[in-house]
Amino acid sequence: MTNGFAKRLVRSAGAAVLACLFATAADAQRTQLISVPAPAPAEMRVLFFDVQSASLSPVAKSIVLGAVDAAERAHANRIEIAAYAADDESTRDSNLAARRAAVVKEQIANYGFQGAVVVDEEGPELPLAGLTDSTFDRRATLRVGG
Repeated sequence: MTNGFAKRLVRSAGAAVLACLFATAADAQRTQLISVPAPAPAEMRVLFFDVQSASLSPVAKSIVLGAVDAAERAHANRIEIAAYAADDESTRDSNLAARRAAVVKEQIANYGFQGAVVVDEEGPELPLAGLTDSTFDRRATLRVGG
């Protein structure tokens, strides 16, 4: 097995499927298998707020703690936050979504997360089946890793 073959093998495997890397000794007499862990997929958590509120309920705090624990288990160095407000809430308080994101970010810091916490002002849309009222809009999503 040559280095060229190993490079073609790795290139064809793609980044998501990369499970191992072949390294050839200088004398090309022996080949050593080196394991390379694949990057962990991103994990998404969703928490909800009461109407016109930026306070975290005990359940929401446990969801934030779960996200911090997941980040630490995965050795993730980043948690992304996207916070939302329903249309009627935004009409009354245009900064509500930003305040919700700030409260979540502060709670992540309180739980001792050492990585970066990034507020994504245009977070991903996450369809949740069965929610047809504004409940869905009163949320924050936490994306761990990735």
